[in-house]
Amino acid sequence: MNNNLGRLSPIAIAMTMAASSMASEVNGVNTIERVEVTSSRIKRVDVEGAINVHSISSSDMVRNGFDSVYDALMGSVAAGGAVLGEVETGSYTPGAKELNLRGLGPEYTLILVNGKRLAYYPMPFGGQTNFVNLDMIPTAMVERIDIQTGGASAIYGSDAMAGVVNIITKKGIDGHFIDAKFGQDTYGKGDKKSLTFVGGTKSDKLTFDYALEYKKEDALLSGDRPFHDSVWDNPDPDANKEVNRSITVWAENTEYRNQYSKQFCNTDDNPHPSAIQHFVSRNGYGPSCGWDETGDKLLRNESETYSIYLNSEYALSESMSLFANGFYIQQDKKGRRNPFLWGHLDSIHGGNFWDPDIENKDGGYGAPVKYMWRVLSDDEYTDDGLGRIFNDESLSFNFGLRGEVAGFYYSVGYSHANYDFADRYLSHTVEGNKRLKGPKLGEVDGMAVYRPNYKLWFGGVTADSVSELMDWSTYDGNSFNDTITADLSGDLFELPAGPLQFSAYIELMREGTRATPDSRILNKQFVGLTGVVTDGERDRYAAAFEFLVPIAQELSAEAAVRYDYYDDASQVGGAMTSQLGLTYKPSEQIVIRSAFGTTFRGPDMSSLYQGFSGNFGSSNDRITADACRTLINTQQAGGYNTQALAHTCATGDLDLTSNNISRLKADFETLSAGDLTLEEETGSSFTAGVVYEYSDELSFNIDFYSIKIENKIKKLDATYILDKLWLCENGGEKADSSLCNNMRNRVKRYDEHGKGVDRLGNGIAGLAYTPHTIQEGYINAAERQDAGIDLGIRGFFDTDFGTFRYKADYNRVIKKKERIKAEDPLVDILNDQDNRDFKELGSFATTWEQGDTSVSWLMLYKGKMWNNAEYGERQKLPAWIKHNLTLGQHINDETRLIFTVKNLLNAMPPQDETFSSYPFYHGGRYDSIGREFSLRLTYQF
Repeated sequence: MNNNLGRLSPIAIAMTMAASSMASEVNGVNTIERVEVTSSRIKRVDVEGAINVHSISSSDMVRNGFDSVYDALMGSVAAGGAVLGEVETGSYTPGAKELNLRGLGPEYTLILVNGKRLAYYPMPFGGQTNFVNLDMIPTAMVERIDIQTGGASAIYGSDAMAGVVNIITKKGIDGHFIDAKFGQDTYGKGDKKSLTFVGGTKSDKLTFDYALEYKKEDALLSGDRPFHDSVWDNPDPDANKEVNRSITVWAENTEYRNQYSKQFCNTDDNPHPSAIQHFVSRNGYGPSCGWDETGDKLLRNESETYSIYLNSEYALSESMSLFANGFYIQQDKKGRRNPFLWGHLDSIHGGNFWDPDIENKDGGYGAPVKYMWRVLSDDEYTDDGLGRIFNDESLSFNFGLRGEVAGFYYSVGYSHANYDFADRYLSHTVEGNKRLKGPKLGEVDGMAVYRPNYKLWFGGVTADSVSELMDWSTYDGNSFNDTITADLSGDLFELPAGPLQFSAYIELMREGTRATPDSRILNKQFVGLTGVVTDGERDRYAAAFEFLVPIAQELSAEAAVRYDYYDDASQVGGAMTSQLGLTYKPSEQIVIRSAFGTTFRGPDMSSLYQGFSGNFGSSNDRITADACRTLINTQQAGGYNTQALAHTCATGDLDLTSNNISRLKADFETLSAGDLTLEEETGSSFTAGVVYEYSDELSFNIDFYSIKIENKIKKLDATYILDKLWLCENGGEKADSSLCNNMRNRVKRYDEHGKGVDRLGNGIAGLAYTPHTIQEGYINAAERQDAGIDLGIRGFFDTDFGTFRYKADYNRVIKKKERIKAEDPLVDILNDQDNRDFKELGSFATTWEQGDTSVSWLMLYKGKMWNNAEYGERQKLPAWIKHNLTLGQHINDETRLIFTVKNLLNAMPPQDETFSSYPFYHGGRYDSIGREFSLRLTYQF
């Protein structure tokens, strides 16, 4: 067998030699080494078990052009779900990277390093659920990544419902290596640099390994890609291809809605670095002020990362050793913010204000102003055009004692994981807005009179002058876990077909999380800005048993049971999970396997201990809209002041074109908080498959999986609450039921005078009878069922022209059903036009090796997906295919060069003529990074 595979990775050679040496000889006697595998705590001889585990080695990462753990996992065919990504700069987590196995959500995948939990990212995904930030795992320390797709709660506990990712770090490195890398994209942008030192030493008793890594990535903006550097790249033929109205004063009862552009937009005495005066004829906008914002968006954050990994083991005796390993990583990121300022918004500031200097349609002066907005480009107030700053630090380590006694393996250890997070960005202050508008000059028709400083509003700003309107707001957070574990495994006794093996495991954990926004955010000292507050800790205990039972020479069973107990104020208490697997080997080449297990997931820390979460939203206020219809048809409406209601109906966004549904758009603030009455989510996982190893040249596996999650925690959102309240008022629910009373208590409305009180006790104004505040929450209600097929083919063969290796993986989703609310039917959403998870994913990798030279090619395939047309009219977009190419050359025994081209053909997302807003594709499912080159030099010393 020609084993030139490792020639691409000297570090991999060192690891292989170390492992082979340990496995082949102990005290001069040939032994068969038992190894640990992901999906079991029992050391075993056979790597193939009852559950499919897919591995990505560090050599695979190099060959396939993957720069990080996140890249490698996103290249897996199991990663079929959408993520937020860095393009979503307005999200709660634009500085983090998450994994969404099977499209079930990041919260259902358990991420481990050497079998130990990591600390969660302190900011919840989408403001709701906890997850692990994969961008904070040092690449240099990774030996391989194991991916188990399917439930594993009976082994690992909570969160392991969609799968488990176990990152195995380097140990027993023989030698020292320095690795330098530089990369750039095909447009000469997006520089990437890294410098890595990796190595290890060994003596009779001591093993020591280390990995030091530095990475620097330049930011990428939308303007760095021809795909979306201009509004003219908009693929929608019906889109309004025009310069943005970036700075706007919108008035009513005027010839044109846009005001003051001619007087103040980039004039000689009021310059602006980007804005131009232009005319927009549609909708009566008229003279406008702005620039093409398409090229100002973010594609990728700038980042600078430092990390250190250490591993050591000291032999106290031939059968006992002390071990310790861990890593620290610090990452500083900068992203694009481009703050959007609301100088005035009727739903925030309580209706319109009166400007006495605007010429109205009647030929006089004075008109109501409905909106004032402006975009503040990061280029205006920063040197580098990046106005959002993230600082992340993470520390994870574990140490303990392990060994062998009387034929049993044991270990006792302590692990700690900690994550600190800070986020800083400019936001529009209430005080700045008061300075902008100036003093109140009286009232006209109930509207406050202002003469704002429009020169300030339209003018450019600097790092010094920006403080007139804005100030830096901060967000910081922390999460941690401390865990004590002990396990014992080995052979209990002999059965006719072999030894009965077992594992016993106990775990004691304390975990906590905190997310704290700037106090001014909570006190509404920033305009239209809100945040999430979370603060809580809890204790968790677990005990587990696992057995590997040889039933016959060809048949074995794996059984596991685990009990988790949550010692906190929630309603979870204890949760029991179990798993049973069968493995049948009718021949040396064939393995038939199947497993069934129950799963669970305790409520997120954020859903339990969220003290406050706020947002601004809008939805259909069907109750008030029905009252408007009644008033219009009958000139009366019971329970309403007809004059106040008539004003709401006349000035609100009312739509009565449908005879079935009345619509009135309502703008409101949403509030939510954690709920200690939440219960655990439960589920099950079933897998069945066949592995056939025909020869070294060909082996394949085909595995079926079925995952069910019940009692899913769902956010009780404002739209659901308003819809349910409408049913309560119209006979769809019992009006006096606890459900209807609960819904009513969640909605606060303006009174007949259009007055209300916000959460801070401040008086607010709006349209009479419409909601101004809705209390959202969390409930155990939803259900999800997914099933699919995984297919893998791999092998290698030697020829006179070198050695060829290949590997193909394919995933096909065959079932996807969902129940949003407990009372809803289970709906098949596999082919639903709102389902934008990929039904098909595939990859094919091949490597040719000859002497000191190797060439690797990777193809990544994402299947068809619905376009962005209106529901019912959507069509499938074509599949998306990317290619990576890697060339490796050993200069001598100590030195190698690797040249990689990612996205060889510069493939952009499929063009969607129905997608009319940036980035013109669904972010988190595609990317527009394009072709990238890198050159890597590794030297062993």
